[in-house]
Amino acid sequence: MGTVVVTRNYQITISKDIREQLDISIGEKMISNIDENGEIKIKKINKSPVEAAFGMWKRMKITGKEYEDKIRKEWGERDV
Repeated sequence: MGTVVVTRNYQITISKDIREQLDISIGEKMISNIDENGEIKIKKINKSPVEAAFGMWKRMKITGKEYEDKIRKEWGERDV
């Protein structure tokens, strides 16, 4: 547990040990709220499925069009 200082712009810095434990990187989004005990809670937002899938085609050995054609061909073979 570390000490947090509020700057004149009402910003805080998350201590290094917490950043490392939660794998928090620069630019990541977080949410904050106040619980029933009046404590501030800050939670790391996990990436959305869309963000997680972004760029997935870069790892593919075939293009998106080739993959689509392959799937369509397989569909056609199943109908027979």
